[in-house]
Amino acid sequence: MKQDEVELALVEFIREEFLWGDDDRELTEATPLLEWGIIDSLRTALLITHIREGLGVFVSPAKVNARNFRDVTSIAALVVAEAATADTNEKETA
Repeated sequence: MKQDEVELALVEFIREEFLWGDDDRELTEATPLLEWGIIDSLRTALLITHIREGLGVFVSPAKVNARNFRDVTSIAALVVAEAATADTNEKETA
C-alpha cells in the first residue's frame, strides 16, 4: 500500500461524502481537517469505517486522535503504517 494512493483515495472519499463534490478543489492533502471543521466525531467514525471497508485496514481506536487525523497526509501515513503492521503480524503467525 503506497502513501500517495491512500491519500488520493481519502481525498476522493472526503470530497464526495463530506464536501459534496468540492467543485472548487479546495481540499488538498494538507488541508487542516479538524481546524476547518471538515471532520468531527461522526465523520471521523464514517472515515474509519471507509478505511476498514474500502481500504481493508483496521485502525486501532487508540490511534484515533487529533494528531493522526489532522490532515489527509497524516491519516494516509497512519493507514499505511497500520497496513504494514497487519502484514507483519500475519506473516509472523503463519
